Amino acid sequence: MTHDGSRPSDASASAPDWEAVARFLAGESSAQESARVEHWFAAHPGDAELVSRLEASLESVAAAGVDVEGALARVRQRMERAAGAPRLSVVADTRRRWYAWPAVGLLAAAALLFTFVSLHRAPSAAATSRTYATGTGQRDSALLADGSRVILGPRSRLTVPSDYGTAARSVELTGDAYFDVRHDAAKPFSVRVANAIVEDIGTVFTVESDAHDTTTVSVLAGSVRLRATNGAATTTLAAGDRGSLTASGNVRADRAAVVPADSAWTHGVLVFRDASIRRVAGELRRWYGVDLSVADSSLLNQPLTATFRGNDPVDQVLRNIALAIGGRVERQGGSATLYSSSGPAIRR
Repeated sequence: MTHDGSRPSDASASAPDWEAVARFLAGESSAQESARVEHWFAAHPGDAELVSRLEASLESVAAAGVDVEGALARVRQRMERAAGAPRLSVVADTRRRWYAWPAVGLLAAAALLFTFVSLHRAPSAAATSRTYATGTGQRDSALLADGSRVILGPRSRLTVPSDYGTAARSVELTGDAYFDVRHDAAKPFSVRVANAIVEDIGTVFTVESDAHDTTTVSVLAGSVRLRATNGAATTTLAAGDRGSLTASGNVRADRAAVVPADSAWTHGVLVFRDASIRRVAGELRRWYGVDLSVADSSLLNQPLTATFRGNDPVDQVLRNIALAIGGRVERQGGSATLYSSSGPAIRR
């Protein structure tokens, strides 16, 4: 067998082309190469048995959750140490056949099978989950294995488990995200965030959350089911509906309330409509890296309606927020404090 013409392809060749064998097992061979591999196995049953044992070992390693990349590194080290090892002869026994390959050749076979087969196959359940994360003021997008698209807001994190798409499609979110879900009734899509679960019924929707406040879902297309993780409260939202779940577990649905501003953050525009200062503080932390606190508790009840661009200077944003709620702001580095109008003057 040969892939690049550097090795003989006839049945009398002294050793198999392990790269071709690995491609064959990974399903990446051309029709011509597959025929050569099958011809080799037919002419060399010992090779076929060896490959069968190696592949069985590979399956058991994957099932046990072994670090494949680490194993590969160790195999390569052994290959380097064995580079000068003498070749071993083939030993035959009337009771059973045992093929003792040259040390380097056997290790190379194992390494290639690990590389081409294990890493080309679909991840096993033992594989680790994948996490997408953004920093302060950053937005990013991700395309999931099923074709669903996600846009993450600033300082947000999406965790996709290793078995995503096997029986179900469930992800975990911290922060804000826009989901354009590829619908599959047989494998429902759901998002777990804080104390809420958002279940797709074929849709495009956004999720905005804060660990200390309300989780808000705006449905742009299709429909979703919003429910508390404890199952005590639930509601179904259709296109145009906005739903919210408070930290205390109360669910609310506002029908036909969604406006373009609900997804404006995906384009770098931050829109507040009657937002609590606690909510505003969470978004300022994500977008500008500033921790906002309130010195006067009466300001906590002042809702904010305002629009900012993600690249607006943070001092300008803070001043506008203070003016909108009738207060003053003092900022020192990454911290800012809101005072009532009668509070201390703003430091310049």
